[in-house]
Amino acid sequence: MRRPWLHHALLACAAMLVACTSAPNGPAPSAAPVARASVAPSPIAESTKTYRIDPTASTLHILVYRGGPMARLGHNHVVSSQNLSGTVWQGAALGDAGFDITVPVNDLVVDDNAARAAEGEDFPLNVSEDAKQGTKANMLRDTLLDGARHPEIRITSVQIQGDSKTPLVTAALRIRDQTRPITLPVTLQSTDAGLRISGAFEIKQTDFGITPLSIAMGALLVVDTVKIKFTLLAAALTKHGGFQGCVTSIEEAFSSAMAQTLVWQTGSPA
Repeated sequence: MRRPWLHHALLACAAMLVACTSAPNGPAPSAAPVARASVAPSPIAESTKTYRIDPTASTLHILVYRGGPMARLGHNHVVSSQNLSGTVWQGAALGDAGFDITVPVNDLVVDDNAARAAEGEDFPLNVSEDAKQGTKANMLRDTLLDGARHPEIRITSVQIQGDSKTPLVTAALRIRDQTRPITLPVTLQSTDAGLRISGAFEIKQTDFGITPLSIAMGALLVVDTVKIKFTLLAAALTKHGGFQGCVTSIEEAFSSAMAQTLVWQTGSPA
């Protein structure tokens, strides 16, 4: 004999489960540990507060400059990421804090007007679409970022020290198959939504096995040193990775459904 009360109870719980699992918020799987440096993220203690970087609210700009006697024939570039991802954590002491951030190489955006406008007069607007596509194709080829074989850039904290609002960070930066230590000052602010982290640093492309583009025996070239600027917005995760509200809702839905089951069975509340 079919039991309509059981059918309705299961439907109620299933609906809640689907609603909660449609957009998972758990930590992304960690990439393989980077080589040539001890940079595996530190184990996160039970008391540690964890944050997830919001790619839609964060900015990462890589400033690439032209050079050589014929530099006026080229233009500077702003390469940006609109879908970086990562985790930041804070412990009882500054030394317990850390981060692990990944930037998808093949999704990097070249010379977006908004990014160029943000970086000022060295980056005039309205670079042609043909020029953007040509720059990106060059950037991803095997002598540069080699996006086919190395689809991610990764930066992982090694040590954080100094003042809690303006800490000095030592990190391991992996580009292609090369990992190098970098040191950078950052500014850290707490907001209602989580954390705001900003900073800037410079690297040399040749340190990561990249050969900057050079034309006509160096008459027009890409300068080896590039500047990287970032502002990251990170939202706090719950103890259960962002699912606490859904778990509670499912439990409440099941309890409510079972209570209704008793009413259907006995004709009166439990």
